[in-house]
Amino acid sequence: MKHKTFAKTLVAWREQNDYTQQEAADRLGVSRRSLENWEQERAMPQGFGLKAMLAIIQGESTQRDSKAERRKRK
Repeated sequence: MKHKTFAKTLVAWREQNDYTQQEAADRLGVSRRSLENWEQERAMPQGFGLKAMLAIIQGESTQRDSKAERRKRK
């Protein structure tokens, strides 16, 4: 994954969940400084860390989508 793609994905996830940078960093188990660097495309996590974060981000997106779909059916 490229820096720009990861940064956009990370920012979108944080904003959709109304997380501050600190709240998002806490949720992902990283420092706020690391999160800020990733969002600004200055760095990005490597290997397992990247996969683990994407799993959290995608998992929360999937859960949010599922809840919205259930509400629509009611």
